Amino acid sequence: MKSIVAAILVTWSIPHALAGAEQGLEQELKQDVVLRALVDELERGKAGLKLQDLQRPYFIEYALVDGVYAMAEADMGAPASRDEGRSRRLRTDVRVGSYELDNTNFSGGGFWGRYGGRGGGAAMPIEDDYTAIRQAIWWATDRQYKDVIETFAQKEAFMESKMIEDKPNDFSRESPVVYFEERSQAVIDPTPLEELAVGLSALFRSYPQIQNSHVSVQGVAGNKYLVNTEGTHLRTAGSRFSVSVTATVQADDGMKLSDTMSVHGKTLEELPSHDELAQDCRKMIEQLIAIKNAPTLESYSGPVLFDAEAAAAIFARTFADEFAGGQRPVGSRSAPDDFEKKLTRRILPRFLNVVDDPTQEFIAGVRAMGHYVYDDQGVKAQPVNLVEQGRLKALLMSRNPSKAFGKSTGHGRGLFRPRCSIGCLIVAADDGEDSETLKKELIEACAEEGLEYGIRIATLGSIEGGERYSRYYRSGGGSAPLAIYKVYPDGREELVRGAEIARIDIKAFKRMLAVGDTPYVFNRTSWSGASTVSAPAMLFEELDLAKADRDFDKPPILPHPLARPKPGK
Repeated sequence: MKSIVAAILVTWSIPHALAGAEQGLEQELKQDVVLRALVDELERGKAGLKLQDLQRPYFIEYALVDGVYAMAEADMGAPASRDEGRSRRLRTDVRVGSYELDNTNFSGGGFWGRYGGRGGGAAMPIEDDYTAIRQAIWWATDRQYKDVIETFAQKEAFMESKMIEDKPNDFSRESPVVYFEERSQAVIDPTPLEELAVGLSALFRSYPQIQNSHVSVQGVAGNKYLVNTEGTHLRTAGSRFSVSVTATVQADDGMKLSDTMSVHGKTLEELPSHDELAQDCRKMIEQLIAIKNAPTLESYSGPVLFDAEAAAAIFARTFADEFAGGQRPVGSRSAPDDFEKKLTRRILPRFLNVVDDPTQEFIAGVRAMGHYVYDDQGVKAQPVNLVEQGRLKALLMSRNPSKAFGKSTGHGRGLFRPRCSIGCLIVAADDGEDSETLKKELIEACAEEGLEYGIRIATLGSIEGGERYSRYYRSGGGSAPLAIYKVYPDGREELVRGAEIARIDIKAFKRMLAVGDTPYVFNRTSWSGASTVSAPAMLFEELDLAKADRDFDKPPILPHPLARPKPGK
């Protein structure tokens, strides 16, 4: 497993800014029809958008994604599907009231009330037709304005009947930015994508033990725009390509085990070569087959060593969303374990530090797809020291303030509705240890507990029928450890399968014994945008594992077609 399977969302890399002043804006307005339509309709809405006897908006923002995409899928060396297209999608953010109190952050309006209404946005004409684009922007803005007026009235009425004290502002004031990149004339040829997908999928013809397999190659490219009434004018350009390979095996007892391999690059040329991808694919296949034939692990309670790849996924699953700050919507409850209540307290071992730094383009030599310069609310990205010597020092912030933090840290992410999200989450230790030392510490910890062996988990995957460990971080699954090894006192290792982790919580992380010195870096995407997580191997003091206990489907009656004897034999 090389990384997390990505949804088709663009990671917007920033090559070079063309201009950062009003002179640059005037120049861009002359040559970019889309930008001019956005700015002109923004100014018209700012001046005249008002219903009789009701408030006019104090803030309007338009975000537009203009891109092309191509995708090719293949199975067993044959094309399975091919798709390409062009789209322009507008997001509007219309706010009434004031920075202190507006139509957002209100659970009484249902899901949409939290964001200020039922969502402004629409598909835009894909041609550079100034009039048609403005008409579409006007219609979306008008529709959302009428909706947020109603939401704001509901919020005010609700608050009059409640005891609400020390409520933070609903929206943070941020400095406007003027920043333009060269407009991408995005074109993606699907032919090389299909050739790569077909070539990789053909490898599975040599492995009849693999029950199902699938290869997908995707590419996206284009431009993103952001303009608002504060004076921010942004245009960024970027692209991303990804390869995803999934495979499933079924053991004789019916247990199905799946694994996924993914790689990402800014361009198609940045991806590994076909030969390198094929080599990694074969390794994944051969490991799956070995796991299929391995005995099951009945139960275990004791020290567990996670290799860096598995540790990074586990850390992301446990902590990534917890580091997101911001106030609770009016009318909702805050969680008892909300991280804002844990500020200055120790949440990790004293030897661990955590920073989120989306300004990093590469981490340990790996492309960080979570890199960006400005977030989706027009705020410049910045590093945030979240954990220092195990203590929680800060949280990531969008433009949704909280009692503890009133300004954005440049982590408002998302094409649909920006919310606080990680960019490049980096876990590091003061004194990490090499793999051999970690293994020795595992053995010593097991000896102290009187255990016959310890457990090392190399990778995560999925077991059919299990709750997925994190649908956000492993598109192919991740409910259970995939490659599990019993580690004996003499250093000998035995591959086993079929166990699930009973529970991993913050307390388990807090009691970690040691971590490695080499990080694993993987990238993922979700509806909130692309992100990167980097973490070293981790040795936990005690975890519980148990055999997956469920009724599995029987294996197929007939063997795989490729396993049939050849004619005459």
